[in-house]
Amino acid sequence: MSDSLFMPLAQRIAGRRELTGWEAVWMPLGEGEAERLTIGRGTGWKPIEVPRQLSAQVGRQSVWYRTEFPRPDHAGRVVLRIGGAFLATNVWLNGRLLGSHYGYFAPFGFDLTPYLKPENLLVICCESPVETQPEKKRHIMGLFNDGDLKPYPASAYSSLPEPYQVEVPLGLWQPVQLEYIGPIAIDWLRLKPSFEGGDGRLEVEARLRNLDGRQMDGEVELVVPAPGRDALRLRREVRLAGGMEQTVTMRLAFPGAKRWEPWRLGEQHLYRAEVIARVTDGTESSRVEDAFAFRELSWDIGPRRWSFSVNGRPMFLRGACYAPSHRLDELTAEVLASDIAIAKQANIDALRIVAGVLPADFYKQADEAGMLVFQDLPLTGTYVYHGRTDEARFFENAARQQQAEMVSMLHNHPSIVLWIAHDAPPWLATSFDLGDVHAVRQNHSIDQELKSSFEKLDPSRPAVAASGDVDLHMMLGWSDGAWRDIGHVEPMMVSAFGAQSLPSVDSPVWDGIGKRWPVADDEPAWRHAGFQPINWAERGAGLPSAHQSLEQYVAASQSYQADLIRYAAEHLRTRKFESCWGAFAYHLVDPFPGIGFGLLDGARRPKLALEALAEAFRPTRLIIEPLAFEGARPFGVLQNPDVPFAARLVIVNDDPEVMGRGTVRWSVAREKAAGARGLDRVRDAVQKKSYSGSVDVEVPTAFEPAVSATTLSLPLAAEGQYRLEASLTLAGRVVDRTELLFTVTSTLPPVRHRPEIPRYLAERLADLHSLRSESQGLSFALENRTRPAVLVGVTGLRLDGVLVTGHQLQIETNAGLAQLPKRLDMPLGRRLVIHVVTGGPIGAGAHSLEADVTVPGVASGRLVIENGAKSRSEA
Repeated sequence: MSDSLFMPLAQRIAGRRELTGWEAVWMPLGEGEAERLTIGRGTGWKPIEVPRQLSAQVGRQSVWYRTEFPRPDHAGRVVLRIGGAFLATNVWLNGRLLGSHYGYFAPFGFDLTPYLKPENLLVICCESPVETQPEKKRHIMGLFNDGDLKPYPASAYSSLPEPYQVEVPLGLWQPVQLEYIGPIAIDWLRLKPSFEGGDGRLEVEARLRNLDGRQMDGEVELVVPAPGRDALRLRREVRLAGGMEQTVTMRLAFPGAKRWEPWRLGEQHLYRAEVIARVTDGTESSRVEDAFAFRELSWDIGPRRWSFSVNGRPMFLRGACYAPSHRLDELTAEVLASDIAIAKQANIDALRIVAGVLPADFYKQADEAGMLVFQDLPLTGTYVYHGRTDEARFFENAARQQQAEMVSMLHNHPSIVLWIAHDAPPWLATSFDLGDVHAVRQNHSIDQELKSSFEKLDPSRPAVAASGDVDLHMMLGWSDGAWRDIGHVEPMMVSAFGAQSLPSVDSPVWDGIGKRWPVADDEPAWRHAGFQPINWAERGAGLPSAHQSLEQYVAASQSYQADLIRYAAEHLRTRKFESCWGAFAYHLVDPFPGIGFGLLDGARRPKLALEALAEAFRPTRLIIEPLAFEGARPFGVLQNPDVPFAARLVIVNDDPEVMGRGTVRWSVAREKAAGARGLDRVRDAVQKKSYSGSVDVEVPTAFEPAVSATTLSLPLAAEGQYRLEASLTLAGRVVDRTELLFTVTSTLPPVRHRPEIPRYLAERLADLHSLRSESQGLSFALENRTRPAVLVGVTGLRLDGVLVTGHQLQIETNAGLAQLPKRLDMPLGRRLVIHVVTGGPIGAGAHSLEADVTVPGVASGRLVIENGAKSRSEA
C-alpha cells in the first residue's frame, strides 16, 4: 500500500525546516504524468498555501504541488516529512519517483539524501477519489466520504441539484518539512508503563532504522526525567546492517510513580521519555520524545456484558461523540483545548472519536485534561459491496495498514481506553434494514480480524470489532422509534443518542445555509447542510411548513433536542452498572456549518441541549423517572387522570467526595387548570391537586450503582399542568435539585398522520408514474436508488382518495405472481412490480394511488403514484 517511511514522531525542533513557496495545479485522476508535471512542467501552476485542506469533486480529484529548495547545509541525512495528506500521495524529487503513501492521518516521509542536488525540485501529487455509491466505496476516509457528518450527507442520496456536489478532502493538510538527522533514525517509540509491587516499571520499545547502506554501530540512550531527582538513564549498544531496521527493548524501574486519573477522579501525572540514537564516535544521530503515564485498565466486554475500570475503580462513562471539524487543518491546539474545556464544563468525561483520527494536538490535550477517549478506525458504513476481488483486497490491506499506523501513533496516550475497528458496519444485528448487504454480513471477517489485531498490537486496552455491536447506537426519538421508547431500553453501553436541531438564529452558520423564510420542506441548501426531512417530520419538531417563523422553528427544534438528550442521559444513568456502563451523546459539536446533532453548532455556538446534558450529567444527580405515562408530540409527559401518577426518585453519584445519609424532599402541585366547565368544574374544585413528602436515603458512593430513594404513586384526577419538584440534601447542603413538568389530561393527542415522503426521496424509491390497470386489480413499480434497503410495509392503500379494502399484495417474479413477503429486499436499481389484487381492473382515465410505505432507515410515509403524465403536485 505504501513504500514510505512511517514517521509518527518529529525530530527535535532544531533538526527540521518547513518548506514554503508552493505552487499547485489541478488535474483529473491519472493525467498529470502525461503533462510532465512530475518534473514541474505543464501550465496553470498557481501559488498555494501549505498546509491547507482542499476539496475534491468529480473531475477534479487530484492536485499537484511543486516547490524548490537548495541543498541543506547538513553533513548527515536529509529526510522529507509530510505531516498528513489526503489521500493517496506520490512524491518526486528532481524527476525521480521516491515512493507513495496511502491514508490521510499518518505522518510519512522519504530519505532524500542520495538524490539531492545544489538546487532541488520537489513535486507531490495528492489524489482523493470521489465515490458516489457509499456501499461500494473502497477508500478509507471514515466520516469524510460516507455518513451524515459531512456536507452533502449520504442521506441526501445524490439527489441535490446543481451547484451542489459531493466533495471529499484533498491535499497537504499538515506541514511539509525537511528533517536533519544522522544515519540511524528512530521510527517510533512504544512506551509500556506498569506497576509491580507498588513501584513503577517502564518498558520501552524503539524501532531503529539504518538509512545508510553500510553497517552502523552505535548506542541508544533512554532518558526519563523524574520529578525531584536526577533523570533515569539507560543505554544499549546497537549494530544495524545497511538499510535494515531493528527494535530495541529497554526496561527500567520508576520508584514513586504516580497514577494518571480521569479528570473527575484525580490528577493527571504525565511523564516524558526521550530516546537518543548515537553513532560509534558519540555523534547524535536522532532524538525523539513522547509522553506517557501510569494508568491501569481492567474490563470485561462481550455479548451482553460490559464492565470497565480505571486504576481499579469502576466508571460509568458520561460521554459524547466527537467529530470536531470537516477541516482538519483548522483544528488548532486552541480550538481543541476549548472543546475539551467545554466538554468538562458539561460534566463529560469521555469522548468517542467517530470514524476518524484527529491531529496529534487533540490526544496531547486529552492526556493533560484527563479526558478518556474511545478511538475509532476511520471506517464507517459499508465497503466494497459487490466489489471485485482486487477491490476487496485493496480495501482490506489498506485497513490493516492504517490500523498498524494508528496504534503506533496513539499507543502512548493514557487518555485512549478503547479501540473500535468499524463504525456502524452492515453486519450488525441492528442493520437488518440494509437487506442483502446485511444478510451476507459484508465486512464482518475483516472487522473481526481487525479486533484481533488490536488485541495483539496493544493488549493493554480493550477492543471491539464495531461500534454498535456489543454497545448500542440508541437513536430512538430520531431515526427509529419514539422518544418514549428510551425508557424501555436496558443496554450495556450506549455509544450514540440524540437528535438534530437548528443553529441559533444569530449564529454565523446561517451565513452559509441562507437565512431565508419560508423555505421548502426539502430545501436543497438545508439538505446539503445535513437536514434530514424524514426524521424531522416523523419524530422531531416537524417540517418548516408547520412553523410560522425561523425563530419559532429554531426554538422548537432546540427544545426537542434538549428534552430528548436530558431524558435519555438520565434514564441511562439510573441503570448505572445495572446494567449500563456509559452514555455518549451524539455529538459534541457539528463538524461543519450545517444542521446537525451537535450540542454546539458549527460556529461553536451552544444549543439548549448543551445545558440539558450538563444537568443530566451532574456528578451527583437526583433523577425523576416517570413510569406510567404517554408521550406528547414532539415531547412531553401526559398522564391519564384515571391512572395514578407514578414516578421513581433515583440518586446516582459519581463524585468520590460525596457519600453518607441524605434526605430527598419532593412536592407535586398543579400550576394551571385545564379549563373545566359545569359539573366538571365543581368536581375539579374538590379534587386534591398537591402532595409533598420526604425520605431519608443512603447516598451511594461514586463506585456503586444508582439507588431508588422512593417511588411515588399519586391519584391526580384533576386535569391540568403540574410540576414535580425534588431536592437532595446532604449534611445540611442541597446537593441537587430537579423537576418534571407534566400534564394530566383525558384527551390524548390524536395519532399523527404519516407525512407524504418528500418528492426527492419518493423519486428514488418508486416510479411515480407507474400505476397500471391489471385484469385483477392494479400494479405499480418500486425502484430503489437510495441505498440497499428492505421494504417492510405497504398499508393504507387509497385509490383516488377511497380506501382500498379486501385486497391482496403480490410481487411479480420470473415464475409469476407471489405473495408479497413481510420483508422484501430492495437492491439498488432493481425494478420491483407490486400487484394490488382486488378482483377487477380499475376504470379508464387518470388515477392516483396513495400507499403508506415503510423502508426502515430510508423513509416511511405516504407515496403517491399516478398513471398520468404529471403528478398532482406537478400539475
